[in-house]
Amino acid sequence: MEKRIAGLFCFMLIICAILIGKIAVIDTHEDYVSAARNHSTYKLTLAKTRGKIYDRNKNALAGDASCLKALIIPSSKVSAELLGRIPIEKYNSLEDQLKGSYPFVTDVSDGSCECDGVTVYRVPKRYPDHSLAVHLVGICGKNGGESGIERAYDNWLASAEGELSVTCRVSASGRSLDGADREITDTTRNSCRGVMLTIDSNIQNIAETAAAKYMERGAVVVTDIETGEILAMASLPSYNQNDIAAVLNDKRSPLINRAISTYNAGSVFKPVIAAAALENGLDPNEEYECSGFVRISDNIMGCIKHTQHGTVNLEKAISHSCNTYFINLSRRIGGDAIIEMAQKLGFGSETKLGQHYSSAAGILPDTSILTRPAELANLSFGQGRLMVTPIQIAGMTSAIARGGEYIEPYVVMGLTDEHMNIISQPYSPERHMAMSRTTARTLCSCMRTAVLDGTAKAGASDKISSAAKTGTAETGIIKNGKKINQAWYAGFFPYENPKYACVVLVENGTSGGVAAGPIFKEIAERISAPHR
Repeated sequence: MEKRIAGLFCFMLIICAILIGKIAVIDTHEDYVSAARNHSTYKLTLAKTRGKIYDRNKNALAGDASCLKALIIPSSKVSAELLGRIPIEKYNSLEDQLKGSYPFVTDVSDGSCECDGVTVYRVPKRYPDHSLAVHLVGICGKNGGESGIERAYDNWLASAEGELSVTCRVSASGRSLDGADREITDTTRNSCRGVMLTIDSNIQNIAETAAAKYMERGAVVVTDIETGEILAMASLPSYNQNDIAAVLNDKRSPLINRAISTYNAGSVFKPVIAAAALENGLDPNEEYECSGFVRISDNIMGCIKHTQHGTVNLEKAISHSCNTYFINLSRRIGGDAIIEMAQKLGFGSETKLGQHYSSAAGILPDTSILTRPAELANLSFGQGRLMVTPIQIAGMTSAIARGGEYIEPYVVMGLTDEHMNIISQPYSPERHMAMSRTTARTLCSCMRTAVLDGTAKAGASDKISSAAKTGTAETGIIKNGKKINQAWYAGFFPYENPKYACVVLVENGTSGGVAAGPIFKEIAERISAPHR
């Protein structure tokens, strides 16, 4: 009996030794220690960040805003305190979480709710509520970039991920331990890398402000004539990037970037016809008699407002937008010459605005179609199958002002490191001579006359000299018995030493001069002001 008891005692000692050894292993082994620690902590993410989007002056267009968030430790005392510190609607929305055990984070408008159990933090926010260039910058959703630069450069921006989080000590039930330290983890500095654009925030703001003053829907593009860089790209109507749901059913389609979308061109395309004719030997002083209309087979095509311009040369034809002059011109040079010039000026193909970002290609009619007299006549004043983008019109206007050299407009300067230094290969846009300098000078002079004494007079300013071409494009759409037209104004300034090209498109505008001219004028004056 005693031997059995002694054996059992020894057996129990062995079991205890094994258990003590196991406990020692669990207590010291890294994996077990980490698991135990995780069971006693609760991590809350205050904000997640990604690479920033900068303008040319290193001002952040996305990734540099902030907002307030409150870390709340639920308790009956906290519930009572919050009841008088936050709006009742907000309080009701938090009621279930306040009854729970686990700490949570919520947005707040100010720091007045801070008290024992509630800590307010200022945290990064992707977009301010009143952003610039929202259509160009685009939207970033839960799954990454959804539009604009956010989408085009999603991989690079996502690679600069950062996070601001707070870790609380909690009991087994999830209740935060009173007096326990909270650990803040901040890796948002990683998100200083990003994408730098050619946009100038000051000029962008001028363009957006002027556009919003005069039109409901349309686009504005401003370029640097010397470099081809896009300094402003505005699209209306705008929207709040923090509240996309508010505009999803808006019939005005505010999410569309109209600056890179296609439209009927109208007479703003006439400089292309003129350039093709001059390059093929047209004497700009040669006169033509405008009777107000031209008969094409069974169709009668008239000048704007059925005006009979009388005797016109190229200068008067451009400045007063004489359709019959250009119909006659297109017959003489043929469709092949027009299409060739249009292609040299960037029409009919995507405009590569950056390494991964492009505008729409638009439509150039096939030369075989232009053997039909009516099709060729329509093209001669920018109608028919032709479709263009505001970016393409800006490229054409810049080339004329630059002396005939076409530089493909672009908006992405490059990728940046965390110090905002460009680290990618500098973007090199397509550039070539589209027309002779003599042709370009002639067109500049004609467009100057349009501002002084023609269809572009509404955009004239006594503060800055300019040259321009207008357009009123028929869409073929009739709404409530009214024809829907697109109004264009494409010009450059100052005339004597061109620095900026500016294109304004007004959807459903009365005419290019009346609807778009005042916008061009305000933009030109404000950009050129000594202390803008």
